[in-house]
Amino acid sequence: MLNNHRLFSDRELKPATYDPFSVKLKKLLHADQRYSVLDFRSAKNFLIVFTDSISSAIRISNLYRRLSSAGSDLETPFFKIKIVLLPDNSVGQFIKGVCHVGVAPVRSDGDSSSEQITQILYGEGFDTLQMDGDWIRARLHLDGYVGWVSSSQVTLFTENEFDNYRSLRQVIATEKLLPLFEKPVEHSNQIREALLGNRLAITGQRGNFFEVKLPDGSNAYAKKSGVAFIPAAKNLSLKRLLETALSFKGISYVWGGRSPKGFDCSGFVQTVFRLNGVELPRDANEQFLAGKAVGKGLKKLRPGDLLFFSSNGNKINHVAIFLVRNGEFIHSSGFVRINSLDPRNKNFSKRLFSNFIGACRIIY
Repeated sequence: MLNNHRLFSDRELKPATYDPFSVKLKKLLHADQRYSVLDFRSAKNFLIVFTDSISSAIRISNLYRRLSSAGSDLETPFFKIKIVLLPDNSVGQFIKGVCHVGVAPVRSDGDSSSEQITQILYGEGFDTLQMDGDWIRARLHLDGYVGWVSSSQVTLFTENEFDNYRSLRQVIATEKLLPLFEKPVEHSNQIREALLGNRLAITGQRGNFFEVKLPDGSNAYAKKSGVAFIPAAKNLSLKRLLETALSFKGISYVWGGRSPKGFDCSGFVQTVFRLNGVELPRDANEQFLAGKAVGKGLKKLRPGDLLFFSSNGNKINHVAIFLVRNGEFIHSSGFVRINSLDPRNKNFSKRLFSNFIGACRIIY
């Protein structure tokens, strides 16, 4: 893939994260880099700044002039600044994309060794912001998260191609792990997988199988017993929501995880509610603001309430789903498990009891 936004070759570009001027810009702009881009690279005497907002680009330009002017208390080694507004022309017409594997890491940088910040699942879409070698910077349609995905795990589309793919008849996977087979026969080779809640585009049926059109254009087959047609919207069922949460007991904790292959705490909560028709933000601190605050009193809590915890009393760093009035809740910590806020309960967690800061109600 060509990266024709570059002034220099990839070998000449290097991170400028620790340059004082770059650090100063990040502090002054207060960018939430979960949902926006503010990325710095240096080359020769240039500072190259990537952003996805015109207003941020203007602010960056103005701050550069002020901070690099005579008399500034901050020296900058750069003689020139280049601002690249995303999506840039490395994207071309391929402005959309879809994940074509069961689950793919979304990373903080275009490098397989960088941190997994979240995941994108089979069939989920994104906006393409930038291409850099084998990596694509994407904004996820599900919750707006921005990160890097491997080009080997996604398919890029023009807008028309994306709309055409989305217009195909769809079913939803009803198994935690649904094999997609090469042929419509038992014990055929598995060529892909889908996960619980994933939507599959179907183009026909062969006996006990649906023919599935994969995002990359190839065909696969899914057992009819493992999928269902997408039902019309129904009122949220508290019973069904709690059953969904309990069905994931024992699944391992994975940082950035939001699939039946592994959850972090907020990914678990987001997935449980999403499978029951409620879209929640990705992170615990935002989930705290998604409902009505109900305080800390155990007698005020209802099943389905979200419980929030802070290890330092300032920043929310854990979330759980309340189950019953004896203080039990379900959460992902090491693995999906049940603990309690009631000292009399065998599942009581003294640490989480001391870190509990309050709850919010999503279901009224």
